[in-house]
Amino acid sequence: MPIKYVQRPISIKTHDSNSSTLTEETGRTADNRVVTVKAVTDDGFGNLPQGMGTVDYSGQMVLLRAVVQDRSTTNYKSDHQRASEFERAAFEGEAVGNSSALKGGEYSTTNIGEEVLSGSFIVAMYRVGISAPLQKTQTFTPPAVVLDLCPYTTDSIVPHSVKFRWMGYDYEDFDGVIYRGRSPTSAGVASGTLNYASGHAIMTDWVAAGTGPEDFQLISLWTRKGGWSTASLFFCTDVAPLRAGPGGFVLSVLDLAGTTLTANVDAQGDILGSHMRGRVEFLRGGVELQFGDFVLDADLTDAQKAEWWYDAAEVGAVHPGKVWRPWPVDPSTLRYSAVSYIYLPVDVTLMGIDPAALPADGRVVHVRPGGTCVVGITHGGTAFAPAVGMTYNLGHERLSFVQVLDAITGAEILTGYTADLDAGTATFTDLAGYPAQVKVVGRTEVYLQIAEVRIDGKVRLTQPVGYGFPAGAVLSTALRQGDRFARVSRVYDQASWDGTTWYDGLDPARGGAPASYSGAIAVNNRGAITERWALRMRSDNTTFDLFGQHLGQIASGTINADFSPLNVAAGAPYMTVPALGWNAGWVAGNVLFLDTVGAEAPVAVVRATQPGSPAGLDDSFWLVQRGDVARDPEHGFE
Repeated sequence: MPIKYVQRPISIKTHDSNSSTLTEETGRTADNRVVTVKAVTDDGFGNLPQGMGTVDYSGQMVLLRAVVQDRSTTNYKSDHQRASEFERAAFEGEAVGNSSALKGGEYSTTNIGEEVLSGSFIVAMYRVGISAPLQKTQTFTPPAVVLDLCPYTTDSIVPHSVKFRWMGYDYEDFDGVIYRGRSPTSAGVASGTLNYASGHAIMTDWVAAGTGPEDFQLISLWTRKGGWSTASLFFCTDVAPLRAGPGGFVLSVLDLAGTTLTANVDAQGDILGSHMRGRVEFLRGGVELQFGDFVLDADLTDAQKAEWWYDAAEVGAVHPGKVWRPWPVDPSTLRYSAVSYIYLPVDVTLMGIDPAALPADGRVVHVRPGGTCVVGITHGGTAFAPAVGMTYNLGHERLSFVQVLDAITGAEILTGYTADLDAGTATFTDLAGYPAQVKVVGRTEVYLQIAEVRIDGKVRLTQPVGYGFPAGAVLSTALRQGDRFARVSRVYDQASWDGTTWYDGLDPARGGAPASYSGAIAVNNRGAITERWALRMRSDNTTFDLFGQHLGQIASGTINADFSPLNVAAGAPYMTVPALGWNAGWVAGNVLFLDTVGAEAPVAVVRATQPGSPAGLDDSFWLVQRGDVARDPEHGFE
């Protein structure tokens, strides 16, 4: 008849020298008979456990006591049980052992015996030992041992102050880790951890030697009262600017349990690590660090919500349904490493401008409180074939400006279309000189003043943006130049010129020309640039060549017609020299000098490339000159 046996827990008291065992299994047959199977082994010297008998190896005899009379059971009779106690026992899973829960009945205790019944049998199992002993190896990993280094105080341990000798070996702490054999020339062996708050050293790797585990000597240990802990850190590194990206800044600190927390930083300056968040400002080395975690409010118990750090008003303030739980650390254990840049002096002739007024690292702050910024986004940019009368709709209204570009070269086309900024459209009127395909782009922009520049890179404005910019919008700074307009600053003539030397005025060695120019030279804001010009007469005394100090010879003209050399980039002339202004007497070699000042403000654009292999794709920037008067430059100042 098959029987299902269940291991029955038993408790046996043994001496250190006694390794005998007794195990017991019970099973129930189909007719509800209980069958018990016991297995007993001796201690290797013929002794059975609990005085159950002996084994005579020489005589090959086993003496086993099979009858036990030391057990008892309780008989009782109960009419019913309290409903509340039954509810607790049956549905709530609580143990009910109080006899007061039982109503009525009689109780008594009866001794019973256990013996070998009829039909039962005893099986003795043995095996013959080998004639020669065998050697075996067994690996045993002992459990961790806890050493209470501060059993008589509640003060916390000062990090790096612990040293003790245990079973003949020296141990000391470093950043919450217990090391064995640590020295100035050896890192030692990590042997456990130290909880500075509780004073417990949890040893997981040790050497059993000396006189045993009681062989302990405390050599050094400092404690302190009311150790300072914090969950926020704000400081500046000793060096700056820092290298951006991984490896530029690494920080480690111990929490109150002695666990090391490590912080790294990414290319955007965000701090990465367990139980922490924060930012690093690479330019000046500023560090903002907060220790803790965002935890779900629904997962917190009432006891946790009663702790000092919990604030119901903070639930969902940063992340939906979550509240910040601090993770205090010991600030005295803080260490960090940072990589900074060192900038060498730059040759003025190579840089092109005097670097004396620039910061040490050569980088100029472009976002300042009180400055002006432009928040904008570009629309359009899809290539298509234009047609006369065609209206291209950019899909956005109230644009700041519209441009038509060559789809291949990206060159701007200034004529042949009209733009309606309010409607966000461009209508083509003349396609003469147009490429096969063009692109139309428009910009939505908002001009605002900067109120604050924060350490985390955020910019606060004096007014709301007033437009729902999508992702991809860009904040640019605007360099205000005040009122700008093109003008002619100086006109004078000279008898001759070597063609290369430019003076701030008349060259006394050459003197003035025998003739003069008395006309009004005209310029407009679109075409004029800041340049020195020279108009030198040819041998026919009527034709002249136009030279620019930076542009070289670019055009020729005659005194018998108005002279308007075209600025191709702007689509307007650099200047207009009326023919009526030329007086008689001009001869070959005479020169008319004139200086023009463009409406565009001069801006020094300098980019420094660090030495080394290129790390990414080429980048670019867009420099835009703009004015706030919406009139044609040819009919007024722009």
